[in-house]
Amino acid sequence: MLLLVGLASFAMAIGLFFLGRQAQEAQQQEAVRLQPAAAVAPDPFTPSVAGPVPALRAVPSSPDPSPEPGKVRVAGHYGSEPGLFGGTGKASACDPRRLANLLLRDPHKSRVWAGTLGRTPADLRRYLTELTPVVMIMDTRVTDHHYREGRARPYQAVLQAGTAVLLDRYGVPRVSCSTGDPLRPPAAVTRKVAYTGQSWRGFRADGTVRVLPSRQPLHALVLTDVVTGERFIRPVGGTGATDRNVPGTPGSSAPHGTVAAVTVTAVGHPVTGLPLSVLAGKARRAAEAPWTCCGNGRPEREESS
Repeated sequence: MLLLVGLASFAMAIGLFFLGRQAQEAQQQEAVRLQPAAAVAPDPFTPSVAGPVPALRAVPSSPDPSPEPGKVRVAGHYGSEPGLFGGTGKASACDPRRLANLLLRDPHKSRVWAGTLGRTPADLRRYLTELTPVVMIMDTRVTDHHYREGRARPYQAVLQAGTAVLLDRYGVPRVSCSTGDPLRPPAAVTRKVAYTGQSWRGFRADGTVRVLPSRQPLHALVLTDVVTGERFIRPVGGTGATDRNVPGTPGSSAPHGTVAAVTVTAVGHPVTGLPLSVLAGKARRAAEAPWTCCGNGRPEREESS
């Protein structure tokens, strides 16, 4: 009898030890949800307003692996970087006007949504229609938001390449088109990352990127056609009708005041004839740049990760 009691006590002690260890490990981890492009995140703000996105064929390679085993480096890219985002020429991957209509049907929801990005319901429609629809071509870290119990609840997420989003005039993702969720730049994760949700083929933790706001407001974005790999220019706020070829490429002539050739690090091949106005934000890769905190579309301050 004493032996049985002793064995039971020992088993209970072992169980409590492992439970305590698991709880301690959980406290030392931060959850980051993996969000596949074709799946709908839980508790979305609206039904999808994303259009059909072709299969990604011409996309850049992932960033180099982290130099130290066990450590994940999330490479930073400025939103002004040519080729950072993609799409299809003359076609929109998202319908911002429909999104505005869906949100404004519910006064409380529209107020919560707008407040997440430092806006008011009164300027919501104008704000959304000034955003630019694009397609992510690299797995990208963001702060996403559930709509649950009447509140916007933030969580860290990785949006898969192929996700349609809306960018602000600094090149920062502000809306996930498949959920209508407002997006903010990612928060710095100081503890070990625990990935949740559904993974996808080719996902690498050290292959994700984060987008930093350009130093100046942009007038246009240089996008990569996700099917052909060709470059095209989309004016900020454009939905496809005003797309045009990159000057200097076949079928167009390079206007006065252009850069003859620029090597784009993210894609790895030169782009010719980029207008200086497109490069206003000094398009560049910033793999070790600090996290940036901005809520209303303007860079506010930078924090160390």
